[in-house]
Amino acid sequence: MTDFQMGPLTLSVKSYADDVSEDFYEANWLVLDVKCPTDEGDVAFQSPCLMTTDIFDFMDEINDLLAGQGRQAYLVSLEPQVDVRIARGDGPDVFTLDVELTPNADDDEDIYDAAAIVSRADVEEMAKQAAALVEAFPVRGIEGS
Repeated sequence: MTDFQMGPLTLSVKSYADDVSEDFYEANWLVLDVKCPTDEGDVAFQSPCLMTTDIFDFMDEINDLLAGQGRQAYLVSLEPQVDVRIARGDGPDVFTLDVELTPNADDDEDIYDAAAIVSRADVEEMAKQAAALVEAFPVRGIEGS
């Protein structure tokens, strides 16, 4: 299991959802344990709602953000939703982290939010964690097959 800590949000990647598929789409879903304290209460659920490609794209966007390119990085999953946005803050080393969780796919009004101000060092650590996840759970299969 590999953890990805983003402010109050912890994503623990347990495994691929499908260990045998060679199909690009089916082979890259990850089983996640999602945990996050929010003002509305603690949220915890497990779901294969994120793909390895999502982590890879988010890692690239974080690195672009750190390099001064772009204004934000997004990680968006399918239902149940885990939406994360990192954006530039008021200074060169200040960023905002916004998390929105919809743990019940059948109730899109059951939404939990968390936010934090994070430092450049925090965002650099997020990029390292994303890279470790991509290494531990590489993109599999051939796209379009």
